[in-house]
Formats: sequence, C-alpha cells, structure tokens
Amino acid sequence: MGNGLRIGRLFGIELRIDPSWLFIFVLISWSLTSLFASWHPSWSFGTSLLVAIAAALLFFGSVLVHELAHSVVAMAYGIPVRDITLHLFGGVSNIEREPPTPRAELLIAIVGPIASIGLGMGMLVASSILINLRASDVGSAETLVSQLGPIETLLVWLGPVNIIVGVFNMIPGFPLDGGRVLRAVVWKVTGSLDRATRIAGGAGQAVGWLFVALGLAMVLGMRVPIFGTGLMSGLWLALIGLFLRSVAVAHVRGAAVDRALANVDVDHLMRVHGAWVAPGMAVRDLVDDWFLRHDEPAYPVIEDGVFVGIVSLDDLRKLRADDWGAKTVRDVMTPRPRLVVTTPGEPLSAAIRKLGTTGVGQLPALDERGGLVGMLYERDVARWLQLRTQILREAAPRVRHA
Repeated sequence: MGNGLRIGRLFGIELRIDPSWLFIFVLISWSLTSLFASWHPSWSFGTSLLVAIAAALLFFGSVLVHELAHSVVAMAYGIPVRDITLHLFGGVSNIEREPPTPRAELLIAIVGPIASIGLGMGMLVASSILINLRASDVGSAETLVSQLGPIETLLVWLGPVNIIVGVFNMIPGFPLDGGRVLRAVVWKVTGSLDRATRIAGGAGQAVGWLFVALGLAMVLGMRVPIFGTGLMSGLWLALIGLFLRSVAVAHVRGAAVDRALANVDVDHLMRVHGAWVAPGMAVRDLVDDWFLRHDEPAYPVIEDGVFVGIVSLDDLRKLRADDWGAKTVRDVMTPRPRLVVTTPGEPLSAAIRKLGTTGVGQLPALDERGGLVGMLYERDVARWLQLRTQILREAAPRVRHA
C-alpha cells in the first residue's frame, strides 16, 4: 500500500491524500474566508466560509488535473504510475520509472503546466462571460467585485491561481516541471540521462536555496517582486525552497542508486535458506527462541509446506507482553493475501521501490506457482549498496591510471 489516505481511483491510478494536506487545506480555507469577506462585505461569515472551502477543494482538484496530465502521458508511453498523492506542497505523480527518451520526458513534464494554464485561462474566460452578463446591473467598476456571486468569485480567484501554478512549475529546477524540461533538453543534447539528471538536480538545489534566501529576506521586511513581504509569506517560501532542495538531492541520489542496480535482479540478493516458523508457535517462544537469539527482523510462516504469511517485530507491537503466552504466530502474523511480494526475476530497483512505499523491511520472493523461494531484506540491500559504492570508489583511481 502507498502512503496517505486513499480517496479513489481514476484511469487506474490510486488517488491519495497525505496527512499534511489537511493542514494546508485548513490554512487556505481560512485565508480565503478573510479574502472573500473583504471582497463581499454583505456576505455572512458562513457564506464566505462555504465559498472558501469550495475554492480550496477546487484548487486541489486543479492540482489533481495537473498531476493526472503527467500520469496519463506517462502511461501512454507504457510507464506505470503507482499513485497520485496530494500533500502540503501540492501534489506528486509517483511514476514507476524514468521515461525511455528525451521526447517522452519533455512531453510528460510539459503537459502539467499546459493543463494548469489552460484550466486557468478557461476559468478566466468563463468568469468574464458571467461578469459581462452582470455588468448592466452594476453602477461602477469599483462595486463590481462586491456584486459577484459565489460562482464568479470562485472563477475569478481560481483562474489566476492556476495560471500562476503553471508558470511557477516551469522554473528550470528539478523536481519542478521546468527542471524536467531542462533535463530533457540536456539529455537530448548530451545523450546522457545521468548527466542530465545531475545538471537538473543541481539547478533544483540552486532554486531551492534561492527560495530560502528570498523567504528569509521577506521575513526581515524586504519586499520581493511577485512574492511580496511578511513573516508568514517568507517562512512559507523558505519551506518550499527547503522542500525543493531536498527532493532534488534525493532524486540525484536515487539516480545513482538506479545506476548501481542496473541489470541486478532480486535473486542476486534474496536469502534462499533462511529460517521459518510455524503458525501454531506461541508468541513467547517466537520472541525467546527466535527474535532474541537471532537478528532477523521477520520470519516467513510455513504450514504443511505452504507459505501462509510473515511475522515481524512490527507485528508483535500489536500485543502486550502479558499476552505473548496466550497468543500464537497465527494471531499476529500478516497473512499471505495482505503481503506485498516480489519474484526472483524482478529488477532489484523495482523491489526497492516496493520496500520504500510499503514501509516494510522485507519482501517474500514467490515463484510462478506462488511458492516461497526466498526473502529479500531491506538491510541486505542497503549493505550491498554500501559495499558496492565503497568498492567502486576505491577502484576508480586504479581504473583512471590504467
């Protein structure tokens, strides 16, 4: 399972909300309540609040459209999309692997801003039509805004905001869409995805630090064009900068890991002769004879030669220590149907993504008949990556001087 609360499925893509989204939703709704109350002095607080909530929901719906545009084009190129998650800083499409060509990267990246800008322009046109219908009833331009109805108010606010979102995303720094466009261009020119990723990631880190600096300047009272000034606005811009910088760093590191994992499958690292336990074993015996005496974080559960589940240290946290004697492994294990699994032939990079998104520390490797043939442990992968990186680093000088 992915992170966050599942809210639906569209085009075969799971839609999720990260818990941090609730904070920004409440913040935007409250801010818009004040804004709409200033636009419409005759509105009651309840009316301003309801329109503000609707505006916040439609805004995140627009963000969802932006991410769906990325995802649909990615799937058109045969790239799986795990889910779309709305979070504190907007949304993210969790695309399973890198695009196959610079053209694919360019199209996947640019379609999001196009969708946002197109959506914003459409809303402005619709609001203009509705306002023109009202114009004969309004005495002057100064009173026009106060006479707008809820629908016109929503469109007048959402139109420019979507255009701003589209333009902002075209800033040439990874992970923004503009950074992906930059990566596509560099990839096309150099023929190297690795080099393009490093350049786009470096640009993303520079943009992130720039936002941090601008945010701090705003906190100190400086007025920054477009962003304005003030404590809250400055802190928010600085937080966005730190977020962009951290994601850029993570992606560059992830690309390095993918290079190390090239042509490596699960069967290279999975354990094929590990211990297993029976479902009828008492939990206290499991703890005393297995978890305390060995360093395995989890054990497969086998019943009459059939793989039926996994029991891990996390599963034991469901019980109080007083209940260990009365409960069996079957009572606390995660059964086979609820497990995320892998296969011996699956690329190790794909299995690592499963480990990262599910939050578990191991994956059972099953054959084509569903039988258990091995266990892939996250710590084994981490140790292998560390050793491989160290060996390559030590060997590099000798290779250069050969």
